Amino acid sequence: MYIESSQNKIIKEINSLKQKKYRDRTGLFIVEGERLISECEPEYVLAREDFDGELGRYKKVYTTTNAVFDKISDTVTPQGILGVCKIPEYDLKDINKEKSFIIILDRVADPGNLGTIIRTADAAGADAVILSEGCADPYNLKTIRSTMGSIFHLPVYRNVALCDFLKNSGLKTFAAHLKGEKSLYETDMTGSIGIIIGNEANGISGEVSDMAEELVKIPMPGKAESMNAAVAAGIMIYEAVRQRI
Repeated sequence: MYIESSQNKIIKEINSLKQKKYRDRTGLFIVEGERLISECEPEYVLAREDFDGELGRYKKVYTTTNAVFDKISDTVTPQGILGVCKIPEYDLKDINKEKSFIIILDRVADPGNLGTIIRTADAAGADAVILSEGCADPYNLKTIRSTMGSIFHLPVYRNVALCDFLKNSGLKTFAAHLKGEKSLYETDMTGSIGIIIGNEANGISGEVSDMAEELVKIPMPGKAESMNAAVAAGIMIYEAVRQRI
């Protein structure tokens, strides 16, 4: 099907999916760029009329004028293809409590930070990422781009009540916290663990930090009072990897 008008229902649907409320309502999200789309199975794809990549693998393809595509694209230099995919649903009951490596995020609000943490968790072989209420939407276009495809490689659980989860998780949990008395490098992060990272501005909530088994600090011999959430997550995740390999 060839689309010439920005008023076409497919174009309108894609535009609406840039907003979280419509993603939540429809259970769909947008993926832009050939590489990212190759990581998933889109419900349909939309391509610019001059797109010269492979389209035969997709079950439903729409093409549109360059002008219409560029108008709805979220990137400065559009790659000429985007897909609409179903948001996967996961059940917390599927987490193996006997041997898990879980990343737990408490109100991490920046989409770029969230995407970077998901990508780092994937690279480190983590089993899942848990997101509290108040975290950025993992299906935001900026988050998707920041994950570089990792959003499709491991389960990401959304809107989790962290206190309830931690109470029943069976995980040994480590929270990055300025009040931590023990250095990250003095901990035992083998076994079934959860690494908790908090909000960029306010850190981990009091309720969640109270439930963490260990509050740990990342040594900061410089003058900065804190560090970026994604950087802190990367340091903690890879200390766990170092101990576990």
